Amino acid sequence: MGNQQHHQLEEDLSLNDYRYLMKQTHLTPHVIQGWYREFLTVCPNGQLSKHQFIKFYKDLENSATKNVESIAENVFQAFDHNGNQSIDFKEFLISYALTSIGEPLDKLRYTFSLFDTDNSQTIEPTEMIELLRKLFTITRNKMYHSSPECVAYDIFRALDLDQNQSLSKDEFINGCLQNSAIRHVLSPFESSYP
Repeated sequence: MGNQQHHQLEEDLSLNDYRYLMKQTHLTPHVIQGWYREFLTVCPNGQLSKHQFIKFYKDLENSATKNVESIAENVFQAFDHNGNQSIDFKEFLISYALTSIGEPLDKLRYTFSLFDTDNSQTIEPTEMIELLRKLFTITRNKMYHSSPECVAYDIFRALDLDQNQSLSKDEFINGCLQNSAIRHVLSPFESSYP
């Protein structure tokens, strides 16, 4: 019997993968497992091509969403970190969760964690500029022809209350909740906030 359980775990995500995905997406293990099994039926090698990603994303997304194919294409481009024209299940599920599901406050917390690439619990201007480039790609947002650098500068000027050239999680979340224009730039997939 022990061998059957061990074999089952190899065909499934690891416990660490479940923990990571639960933390990142706020989905239950049962939901993650269902999506993982569906993912493996679509791509048994564990990698989604751009075409497969767009189809899979459209199938999961609400059909009432406008421009879902365009959004899916841009999300794929932003999450294909190494440019190999494929993404794995974890990248897929996180990209989908970021753009489609979750509570507004959770999305802002998640958005903060995306910006905080060095895990310092603060966002520095260089981190914001890099992710703004990706967000602009996803949303095709040209910000009235402003560069990510200019947008980051304006955001820091508004949100960096202690003017230390870094944003704490509180500065980021509270600033986004209070300023709808900044919130839309930094978390463009959420239309309603508390």
